[in-house]
Amino acid sequence: MKNPLESALLAQRTQIRHTEKSLRRLNKELSMRENLFEELKRKLPQYMLPGNVGSLDAVTWPFWYQIEVDFGTDPTYGPNTKQTGSFQVSQEAAFLISAISRKTFSYSEAGELAPLQIEFRDRQSSRVLNDAPVTLQTIGKKSQPTVLPTPFLLMPAAYFEAQFTSWLPADQATVGSGKIQLSFFGYRVRAEDFARVYSTIYGMNAK
Repeated sequence: MKNPLESALLAQRTQIRHTEKSLRRLNKELSMRENLFEELKRKLPQYMLPGNVGSLDAVTWPFWYQIEVDFGTDPTYGPNTKQTGSFQVSQEAAFLISAISRKTFSYSEAGELAPLQIEFRDRQSSRVLNDAPVTLQTIGKKSQPTVLPTPFLLMPAAYFEAQFTSWLPADQATVGSGKIQLSFFGYRVRAEDFARVYSTIYGMNAK
């Protein structure tokens, strides 16, 4: 018959080993979580890496902003037509515009077929997205948005505006709703080193 003391020591040793195994397993899981991005980099191709995994100052995430203008019901378009819509990027992170889509609220010359052109401008830096105004119909709809060949960077707190004008040489009355909505899809990105970011925009050496 085993000594009760030996039995107690054996049971304690078994419990200690079990606890050690549990702690090692837990430590491994925590280590994997902390280095998840590194693990993914080793196992996934570059184009499949998620942008919302990693350190707080390096993550990116999808985001949308919208601009809405309303020329009223049965608007008249002409050389004096002008209206501006804008949004402001929050301080949290910069915004990288990747695609633009449009939505109109009437299929008529007041909305979908409106004789309007748009100029996009970053008021913070005075940069323009297009070197000449583009017609409203140039912008794709939500199912097939216009994808920018080069994403357009807006820094935190920047104001981005869309100025609507008409290319008509004389006033023209229309029938329908003149309400128009533009959606801007992109990614929020952390921008800690502003000098380096601006150097990529203006072509200057970062100090």
